[in-house]
Amino acid sequence: MKAPRENQKFHVGIKAFILNGQEELLLVRESTTGLWELPGGRIDVGEELVPQEKVLRRELGEELGPEVQVKIGPLGLTWVRERKPGDFVFLVGRLCRFEAGVPKLSDEHDAWGWVGRRELEGVEFAHGYREALAEFWNLPPAARK
Repeated sequence: MKAPRENQKFHVGIKAFILNGQEELLLVRESTTGLWELPGGRIDVGEELVPQEKVLRRELGEELGPEVQVKIGPLGLTWVRERKPGDFVFLVGRLCRFEAGVPKLSDEHDAWGWVGRRELEGVEFAHGYREALAEFWNLPPAARK
């Protein structure tokens, strides 16, 4: 008899692909690692049945401050980030549009910026993000709107 297969366990997070009118993405830099990522975060205990949009709004408010207004759109893509060996986060990326405001970062991040597709080459990303951003930019332009 075959031994039972072990299932991987993941944290789950929701991230925002926030585009502005110049087709640039909003990125934030992690304070602890100096690596760049998308804003958003993990689903907290007690939020398991909360709609994704509400969880993402909470995370964006915490990370970018209350002034930033974003239109949250549909699912864009998913990917996996390994935070440290054996610690995996399954990420759900929502397609979003920037509407207004200036980010006021939490202690979790120490910098933010708008980055266009061609500017991504020199950016140091957290694990899994470079591939996810390449996949994002390969979506048909109409899907990114």
